[in-house]
Amino acid sequence: MEGRKTLKVLNRGKVLGLEFYGEELEQIKEAVGKYFTVEDVFLEAGVLTFTVSETEIKERFKNLHRELYPMRFVPTAKLENGKVKIRVFRYREVTPSIMKIKILPIILLAATIGTIGADGFLRVTSPVYKVIYRMIFGRISFIDQLIEGLLFTISLIAIIGIHELGHKISAKIDGIESSPPYFIPGIPFMLPTFGAIIFQKSPVVNRDDMFDIGFSGPIAGFLVSIGVAILSFLRGTWVPIDEFRSVIEQAEKAGGVPLPSPLLFYLIRPLFGHPDKLPLTSPALSFAAWLGLLVTALNLFPVWQLDGGRIFRSILSPRQHRIASYISIAILAFTGYFFFALLLLLLMPRVPDIPPLDQVSPLSRSRKLMFIAVFAMLVLSFVPMLPFF
Repeated sequence: MEGRKTLKVLNRGKVLGLEFYGEELEQIKEAVGKYFTVEDVFLEAGVLTFTVSETEIKERFKNLHRELYPMRFVPTAKLENGKVKIRVFRYREVTPSIMKIKILPIILLAATIGTIGADGFLRVTSPVYKVIYRMIFGRISFIDQLIEGLLFTISLIAIIGIHELGHKISAKIDGIESSPPYFIPGIPFMLPTFGAIIFQKSPVVNRDDMFDIGFSGPIAGFLVSIGVAILSFLRGTWVPIDEFRSVIEQAEKAGGVPLPSPLLFYLIRPLFGHPDKLPLTSPALSFAAWLGLLVTALNLFPVWQLDGGRIFRSILSPRQHRIASYISIAILAFTGYFFFALLLLLLMPRVPDIPPLDQVSPLSRSRKLMFIAVFAMLVLSFVPMLPFF
């Protein structure tokens, strides 16, 4: 076979830039032999390669990864010509320069709390919101504004923070190293935050882990958004339909632009038992819930830069995932998110396809069933922004 060399070559030191020393080589061979039936071992293009008998390898491979990773080696598994080949690489962690500034996550969190707090205060003191607040509370004192602004800040930080915490916990459970969350401050009274990001420090082992890490953030943020939405309904007041329309008209005259509601809001409303009335909800809290649900929905689209990219890549081939990404971008552009879709399109060529280390084992059946929840969250949270919707 071209590129194949005898194993004895390894004992000479460097092979195509990869260093395997005698003791490490024996440890790797012992580890692979502990979990697999090795049929052959050789160098292929300078990479230590094992051909093994097993084809159902999910747990075996994960155990092998756990054993090799502390030695700073990572295995990969791929099915080739009906045989599973395990290749072992020396792992060198690449730390983004941003992660070298240890205090940066705290600075960004403080800045994001500041932009969200300023956004909340600007909203509750605007003429548009005052119209609704007077209908809800009968007054709108400075203390009322301060309380509403504070609730808005806490709610939005909780939605974003718990979303990222979901990723963090899932990564820890799967044994994947990750950074603290880096919050991204936004522009008050427009978009107070651009969310947050966690950097992954070690590779994803298999498709199950890829799904878990992608899904854990949106489901956590979705549940908190539901809680915030319910709180906004509880702090609101229920009025007859004619009175509700009158308040909305006054808000529009003051410069307000009504936002389309996600389907989830319509499903929550009957729980409060007012079939002949409509809720004037707390504007700040309802906007926090609305934004949290929208971020959840956008994140679920199967584009690699988003959480949905990982979720859908866990079950799709690279080609299928690329097609799904282009379809998603078209849907986003058509439903009013043109600039967001354009940004994703421009970034797509810069993001390589990163498969799990174990490319042999399929996604588990239970996780395949969880795609029902993925689509349900997308339908309940997504808000088309074009007038004809």
